[in-house]
Amino acid sequence: MRQTSGMKWDLCFVLHEGKSDEEMTMITEKDPETEIETDDFDDEDDAEAAKAAVAQPGEIIGFEDLGLGEDALKLIRAAGYLIPTPIQEQAIPAILDGYDVIGSAQTGTGKTATFTLPIVEQLAGRGGTLAIVLSPTREIAQQTFDAFETFGKPRGVRAVVLIGGVPMNPQLEMLKTYPQVIVATPGRLVDHMERGTVWLDYVEIVVLDEADRMLDMGFMPQISRIMAEVPKDRQTLLFSATIPPPIEKLTRTMMYEPVRIAVGKPLAAASSVHQELVLCDSNRKMSELRRILKDEPGTIIVFSRSKKGVVELWQSLHSAGIYDATMLHSDRTQDQRMQALSDFKAGKFRVLIATDVAARGIDVANVAHVVNFDVPFVPEDYIHRIGRSGRA
Repeated sequence: MRQTSGMKWDLCFVLHEGKSDEEMTMITEKDPETEIETDDFDDEDDAEAAKAAVAQPGEIIGFEDLGLGEDALKLIRAAGYLIPTPIQEQAIPAILDGYDVIGSAQTGTGKTATFTLPIVEQLAGRGGTLAIVLSPTREIAQQTFDAFETFGKPRGVRAVVLIGGVPMNPQLEMLKTYPQVIVATPGRLVDHMERGTVWLDYVEIVVLDEADRMLDMGFMPQISRIMAEVPKDRQTLLFSATIPPPIEKLTRTMMYEPVRIAVGKPLAAASSVHQELVLCDSNRKMSELRRILKDEPGTIIVFSRSKKGVVELWQSLHSAGIYDATMLHSDRTQDQRMQALSDFKAGKFRVLIATDVAARGIDVANVAHVVNFDVPFVPEDYIHRIGRSGRA
């Protein structure tokens, strides 16, 4: 902790570092906090089988132990995945067995692959639109689509992404090909439903990704509309880093005897994240940020609470001669947002200044530091912010 005696401390921001790739690959033991609830199983044999699927401490589980076929395993190896994370260990077999699943785990633990892999396994070789994935933001939807491109496209499982801020016509052309998977933000999917350009009559799998965020953002009417259109005899999967009880209760009304798989403690940072508190006077926050950008190596995401704050931070850094920074907020066009994220991932810019639009689900490899220039409004957003570093 850094501080200067005699100064009045009234504001702070937090710096986070992720563990190195070498440290991450050494994590092989089962997380003792992993829990699978089997109270909702009607059959005792099913409940015991689910419990038996949980790895014992010290036992190394590979993707080949999860019920995935050889075609999937080849793609997993090509993507560089070594061993499954705890949420993947627990959820993938349950999904392949057809159970509804409520999965919660700390940010950065591979939730996207957790549902992408078994969905592709179930849909390979089949035709028609059979799965939809709902995401709270355009960026998360695009990232999920990319995962289906990686694991699904080589196996003939095609996906389309439906998001706002981009022209409708290319989406209409893609929908005419009847992709097996639709990845969408709720608002844009409802737009297509109202236009009569999408049909959900044969959907077998629905994924609510970052469900608490979608409901917090006011998407409940759209989600209800979508769920009313899909068949009642379906598999529903819900994933998020945080699932507060009111949200869980609400979403359980849309699910059938769901299995809850919880990895880690609620509202807890991943163990791979180191947290450091920097106390400073409000007048020195900007100079302290510039010091961090100068002294700390690696890529950095800086979070501000408002779009105005993001712009002002970018302008201030630019005025100080720091030109390797880009920005991401909801007032930018979709092309601008995608370009900013792409440039940051590619290393064109070392610093990304963002609102919480980037705090949920954005997977950027090897982010060294996360700076909370402004403390978020709610604890859940803090967990999501710092989860951009120390990812699996």
